[in-house]
Amino acid sequence: MKKHFTATAYIATKIDGKYKVLLHKHKKHGFWLGVGGHIEKGENPTEALLREVKEETDLEITLIKDQLLKIEDVEELVCPVAILEEKLAPYKNEPAHYHIDLIYFAICKNPQKIKMKEEFAWFSKKDLQKVNLEKEVNYLTRKLFNYV
Repeated sequence: MKKHFTATAYIATKIDGKYKVLLHKHKKHGFWLGVGGHIEKGENPTEALLREVKEETDLEITLIKDQLLKIEDVEELVCPVAILEEKLAPYKNEPAHYHIDLIYFAICKNPQKIKMKEEFAWFSKKDLQKVNLEKEVNYLTRKLFNYV
């Protein structure tokens, strides 16, 4: 079965003094998740993620990271908070396949500039209790609230 590398951001921001996380409803599969997409040839995961977030939301994000290494001519990439292997169901003429999904946490300072074609919402911790989320999305959004 084919495996594709993807990168996903769970993005937090403060709205009306409260931290919220951005989720969108995936148009093909109908579940809520963070923003991201496929890593293209010639991209590293963070480049792909920043491109995908900009294309899909028009937001600029800052990835949450720990700086471990600083050496001239060596760039430390942001480590994902998780790497998931997710089986995706067939969709139309696309067969079932896997995503190797690198998960990142990020902060956004301009949530009012968001432009998305898909259904989206900014969820508070309390709002998340009212939404039916995939198990891993539920876990990751709650973990993000611990960071912010």
